[in-house]
Amino acid sequence: MTLPNIQQLYDLYVKSNLPNRFTDEQIHARLTEVYYAEKVELSRFSELSEDPQAGFAYAKGAYVFEDPRGIEKLMQLNADFDPEKDDAHAWVMNSTQVGMSNLLSLEIAIFHGIDDEDRELGNPEFEEYLIMLYLAGYLSFENDPHIDQVRDRYKQGYYLRYFGAQDGTDRFLYPSKK
Repeated sequence: MTLPNIQQLYDLYVKSNLPNRFTDEQIHARLTEVYYAEKVELSRFSELSEDPQAGFAYAKGAYVFEDPRGIEKLMQLNADFDPEKDDAHAWVMNSTQVGMSNLLSLEIAIFHGIDDEDRELGNPEFEEYLIMLYLAGYLSFENDPHIDQVRDRYKQGYYLRYFGAQDGTDRFLYPSKK
């Protein structure tokens, strides 16, 4: 499997004018326009206040993903997708994710961005950040021969070191530069 060239991803990133940290308005636009999410009242998830791991006291908004088109998009990086079972997805901002969507996990990391001083080629975390932007569709090439392969590899359990889901197998999408 061949990953796109990091320099090419970086060049796209520089030209893209993507925000490093997304505002609430930019998050809202991404979730509603790309994933057909609906913003709902936090009270819908009030049971999370009983879970000390959820951090519900810091929640500042909530989105649900109920449109089948959005759910299908959210599940494009998951190995198994059963529309009958995988229909409960939500995100309580600054709190928790409901339902397992590898792509939503990456989106949340993208919304938080990466520290300015870390945004340089040669930094493996930043280079994986670029790959994450690529996986999530923020960076794309016309007639890209790699994206389907990279997404399939991710679905097969080859993850990023610094972002998203991991299963402890040390099978990484992007080689280490040790």
